Amino acid sequence: MMCAKFFKKLVVAVMLLTPPCAAFAAHGASPLKVVEEIRVDAPIEKVWAVVDDFAHPVSTYSVERIETSGNNVPDQAERRLFLKDGVTITEVLTKRDGERFMIGVHRKTDNIQLLPAVNYTSLITLRPVDQGHSVIEWKARFYRGYPNNNPPPELNDDVAVAAVKKLIIGELAALKNYIEKLAGR
Repeated sequence: MMCAKFFKKLVVAVMLLTPPCAAFAAHGASPLKVVEEIRVDAPIEKVWAVVDDFAHPVSTYSVERIETSGNNVPDQAERRLFLKDGVTITEVLTKRDGERFMIGVHRKTDNIQLLPAVNYTSLITLRPVDQGHSVIEWKARFYRGYPNNNPPPELNDDVAVAAVKKLIIGELAALKNYIEKLAGR
């Protein structure tokens, strides 16, 4: 009987000393995803020629200049975008598959004032529609700008998703415009 009372008190003490939901307390942010696509009035080969060029100048950012290294080789190729406002974005080519028309990029430098997201990675895939048209699909995976629990309102999931969505839609529109001008459309 004495042993049972002691055990009961021990269990109660452990429960009182253990914070509620302790198993979930250190969880932090979950990865977020955005997927957008756009139809381009150009054959897939012309679209790929632009998308595959890791140094292509097409961007919604005000890019002053681009420096590249690594000759379009995954995990070696790196590009630095020098923006007109003095910000530099460094990205690494993570995937390049010319047969499947895919290119993957990971942003090495996070700037939550520019994009309220961190650990941003994207995968761009092209699909032919017919001989004269293609679709560019842009998938992004990232975390909100504040990766710990209880983010401030300006760095929460909704803000990160909205900002990445806006960026991707803008980048796709810029690519479409640039490619269609090259194709004479």
